[in-house]
Amino acid sequence: MPESKATGPKKWLESHHSRGTETHPHALPGNLSLVDSASDQQNTQPLFLSEQQHNNQPDTPSWVRPFLSLRTQLTLTYSLLLVLLVAFTYLLLDQHAPSPVMLPAIIGVVVAGSILSFVLTSLLLRPLSRVTDVAQAIAIGDLAQRDRLPLHLPPQDEIDRLAGSLNEMVIRLERAEEMQQASEERFRQFFTDASHQLRTPLTSIRGFTELLMRGAAKDDPETSQHILARMKSESERMTLLINDLLTLARLNDTHPPKLQYLDLVKLAAESIEQARILAKDDRKITLALETDERMELHADKERITQLLFILLDNALKYGRPAPDGEITLKLSKQRGHISLFVIDNGEGIIPDEQEHIFEAFYRGRHRSSSQTKAVIGTGLGLTIASAIVRAHNGAITVCSEVGHTEFKILLPGTD
Repeated sequence: MPESKATGPKKWLESHHSRGTETHPHALPGNLSLVDSASDQQNTQPLFLSEQQHNNQPDTPSWVRPFLSLRTQLTLTYSLLLVLLVAFTYLLLDQHAPSPVMLPAIIGVVVAGSILSFVLTSLLLRPLSRVTDVAQAIAIGDLAQRDRLPLHLPPQDEIDRLAGSLNEMVIRLERAEEMQQASEERFRQFFTDASHQLRTPLTSIRGFTELLMRGAAKDDPETSQHILARMKSESERMTLLINDLLTLARLNDTHPPKLQYLDLVKLAAESIEQARILAKDDRKITLALETDERMELHADKERITQLLFILLDNALKYGRPAPDGEITLKLSKQRGHISLFVIDNGEGIIPDEQEHIFEAFYRGRHRSSSQTKAVIGTGLGLTIASAIVRAHNGAITVCSEVGHTEFKILLPGTD
């Protein structure tokens, strides 16, 4: 791997430790050590865990440290067993007059056995040492070191299972890091867009205020009333935007919705009546039921009402006007789930924009020449709708073509 990845964490730890200690420039707590990514050899520089843990634990004497190695402990154990075996064999033979060469032979057997046990133990522990080195590299943030894990599929022994667990842990860490970066990027984009949306009405209000202060409409009541009306409109727009931002923030926090049992058919009928009032024309707005079953939800009434309002209002804005315009709110129930459809026969949404319409402040770039009237809104409606559906463990999708746009919401029923 690149040298920068291998040396970066080491240099940081060395500088950090050199500032915190003076007596042991290379001794760090936790019995962990840094790993040289260029080889399989273990560096003698330990991994620094925490200053508080180091202060709470006494330093291990230097003469004890070599015996803390698993390899040394196993070698000493095998050597002790060998000594006991040789002594037992010697007593079993019951030689009352041992030959002069017997004692050197016993010592030679014990020494040779100890060396052989040391070599065999080192060979057997080599895969575990590699896994330990990789784990320490991962602990300091070098996730690319997982490529050095001794993976075998299917697992053959405990080392393989340990390596597989570490590999899965690194995959989850990488996925979490990617999700965090994506979340931070979305937050930065949202913050930028929100700032821009708030700055526009504030700039307008400031400009109108300066006009009034300079006396531009002092002798013209009609102009003065026009400026005040524009200021009122901009302030209402800013208030609406702030309310939508607060709603979106509440939906995205950890507070659960206020759940209660709702009759979705009754709620949908009320939303249809409200949509007919907002339409201000004679376009056809209907409620269609595909089943005679009761449609009950365990949901937040205020949020579901807001969801229906947003989708119907969106259909009113982008659908065809009277007399050709049609909007249908359709309800169906299958396998314990309730499906809700809001359908209009407007100009539709082009495929490239369908995947972005639930993003904050996103507006379609392509509009029909027949849509000459500016659409009023904050650009957060469908974003709030999507957040409401997610808060109720549901799903929302859109399917659109010229003359047919369909929003589908799937919510869990009470069955």
